[in-house]
Amino acid sequence: MTANAANIEIELDSPRNYGYSLGDKITLTAHIGVPLFYTLESGFLPAPGSVNEWLRLDSIESIPNKSGKDYSLAITYQVFKSVRATEELTIPPLPIRFMHRGNPETATLPPWTFSYHPLIPINKADRDIEPEPEVPPRLIDATSHHRALTYLLGVSSIILLYIVWFYGKIPFLERYSGSFGKACRELKKLKKLPQSKAVTLQALQCFHHALNELAGETLFAGQLPDFFQSHPKFLTLREKTEALFAISQQLFFAEAASELPAISPAQIEKLCLLYRKLERSGRWI
Repeated sequence: MTANAANIEIELDSPRNYGYSLGDKITLTAHIGVPLFYTLESGFLPAPGSVNEWLRLDSIESIPNKSGKDYSLAITYQVFKSVRATEELTIPPLPIRFMHRGNPETATLPPWTFSYHPLIPINKADRDIEPEPEVPPRLIDATSHHRALTYLLGVSSIILLYIVWFYGKIPFLERYSGSFGKACRELKKLKKLPQSKAVTLQALQCFHHALNELAGETLFAGQLPDFFQSHPKFLTLREKTEALFAISQQLFFAEAASELPAISPAQIEKLCLLYRKLERSGRWI
């Protein structure tokens, strides 16, 4: 359907024009072509609300244009008329406004007629109408859902407990952590103490004890090449280990007892953590 007003072209796409009844919604689509310098004033589009005693404008909105026109509008109505026989109803014209070089100009979407049918048969009196009883909600057996939820929560709890345990966050449930796992626990306590040469020497002893336990013998600096050859997964730590051995030699055997430590327990702990990570690699627990 096409309408013309002041060189404004309106093509109205409509759905079927039959088979509607109380409460149905009808959407009409208007494709609008305008001359140059015409602009649709969207702020003046009709607001949703009652059009007359049986028709309500539900919504009017701009939609993507696929018709080649300048604008496309989707206008949705809802019908509320109660009838006892089939009637023809007409949606009235709908004005829309444009601005042209500072002057407003109004065009009108054409009326649209459709057939409208009663919900109640013509030959049935109102007193004979019996409303359908309310349908009770269908009960759902939640047993399987409860069982699944319990299982899910149980598995999640076990996984969470394992992760916390794995990373040593539960002291009374310490996992097997190897020689350097034990050293790290001791160093965690030592680094909280006031820094001194005595504390640093204790921290070094923790490191040496863990490394000796890992090697199965007491290691001296000259034996490190053989250790890394027989334990290649720790080879990336060779340079740091040799440097620590040099500092340890200086602190344990230096003549000047008042000499300040060249390393802190926290630094020793960092190296032990690297050893612990490699020591744990390949283990599930």
